[in-house]
Amino acid sequence: MKKNWRRIAIATITGCIYSITITGQVTPEKLQLFLSDDIKMITLPIKFLPWVKEFYLKQSYKSVWIKHENTGIRITLLNELKEAGSKGLDEKDYSNNYTESLRHNIFTLNDLNDSLKAEIMLTDAALHFYHDIAFGNTIPVFRYDGLKYSPACQQIPDLLAEYVSKNSLSALPGRLLPQMREIIVLENKIRWISTIMKDSSFRETIVTSSKLNSQNKQLLTKLFQLGIMDSIPGNISDSLLKQNVKEAQKQFGLLADGILKTTFLKELNVPISVRRQQLNLSVNYYRWLNCLTQSQSVIVVNIPAAYLTVYRNSETIIEMRMIVGKKSTPTPALTSSINEVVLYPYWHVPYSIATKELLPAIKKDPGYINAGNYQVLNKAGKILDPYSINWHALSTKYFPYIIRQSTGCDNTLGLLKLNFYNPFGVYLHDTPSKELFKRKKRFFSHGCMRMEKPMEIGHLVLKNNAIAIDTLEQKECLRNQSPITVPADEHIPVVVWYNPAGTDSSGRVVFYEDVYGKFKWGK
Repeated sequence: MKKNWRRIAIATITGCIYSITITGQVTPEKLQLFLSDDIKMITLPIKFLPWVKEFYLKQSYKSVWIKHENTGIRITLLNELKEAGSKGLDEKDYSNNYTESLRHNIFTLNDLNDSLKAEIMLTDAALHFYHDIAFGNTIPVFRYDGLKYSPACQQIPDLLAEYVSKNSLSALPGRLLPQMREIIVLENKIRWISTIMKDSSFRETIVTSSKLNSQNKQLLTKLFQLGIMDSIPGNISDSLLKQNVKEAQKQFGLLADGILKTTFLKELNVPISVRRQQLNLSVNYYRWLNCLTQSQSVIVVNIPAAYLTVYRNSETIIEMRMIVGKKSTPTPALTSSINEVVLYPYWHVPYSIATKELLPAIKKDPGYINAGNYQVLNKAGKILDPYSINWHALSTKYFPYIIRQSTGCDNTLGLLKLNFYNPFGVYLHDTPSKELFKRKKRFFSHGCMRMEKPMEIGHLVLKNNAIAIDTLEQKECLRNQSPITVPADEHIPVVVWYNPAGTDSSGRVVFYEDVYGKFKWGK
């Protein structure tokens, strides 16, 4: 029997000519039979097998990639995969023997099995790539994941089948790209840095001089590499250079004074390759988040930014500064959902704070209890006279009491507290210490998260009970008012993550300090 074969010439890609020799024609019947053979499918390193089967069902099991008439769509896919890095993705994630051979060699499919495998592996690579554009290639790390959320607001197999049938595969990334402001801005910065790093003249630059003038060539180069300036000028006025330095300082979350201080030079000298890694991780975090924000409000706290953002339908509807945990008492990354709002909350002082921070002051003067509007409770919940207790007999190892702070203007939790289940005992709350929100670095808490504008969140969570928040704002702090617990109208998701980059309210990329030392960036 003569072998059924033909050679397909593929158009030039990056200056090379590619061709495929195909032996054995792939028919819908043969492709469907191959996909239904579990033993054969197990041998293939396929990541999205259910989607592959769903895709070919939509295609009536027609070959998509290796047919001669589909040369153009195959080239489009290979070019998209090659440029994955400019989207914050990793080209290696979508490489297999077939994609690499097509890109680099004259590729021969020796028999029907080879042809079927090539067809299926190219589909899997495509589905993987478009999945990552829509949903990200990285799941954020959480110490507690109460939401158990997985993004699924785009039907990738359906959309791939649709755009293949329309012969408009190049338009699919634009259709899948989430429209969150952060994703668009971060992708633009990634494209800039990727282009800079591909240039043969690119070198990592260290700025050593603190002189603010056009003679500081290292400074000019670094500002260009970061996208602060669109070229490296031969000459630039000191005033314009100072403006560019201020812009760079804003990108690093520093005071924009235009002075090349040690703190600024430290951030400036972080390698560009590391900045790209930070951007890549961040943009994929936001891609992961996007589906969750569709048709519901989502509260997101970014720990290194000490900032809260509420999203709905990919749009920002509320944002504010936050105070989060110190390095020694960090705020945990988690997901959960708001279940209740407490008005005029008690602050039940955590055991460690009561014994390590309050107890020494109480030992000196038990009047510290009344002065701070605290109460001492026994295990039965009965309020005790602080002067009746032998405080000197107590220690960090023996403390059989509960200390709580009653309501009032000095209550640590302020007027409002938002509860959501988590194993760490942390929550979102108001605070009387408003002056701390003016600081650039806001890492002062024992792990809980203090809100700059708590009433806005209160109105969001209790939208059907706005009178409760309105009354709270009118009466303000009432001393020794009993707490009032109001069930949440809507269990709004809460995401507390550790994201190394993002954008500010003006749409500027911002890199955040790794305050907890979570990241070990490689080359």
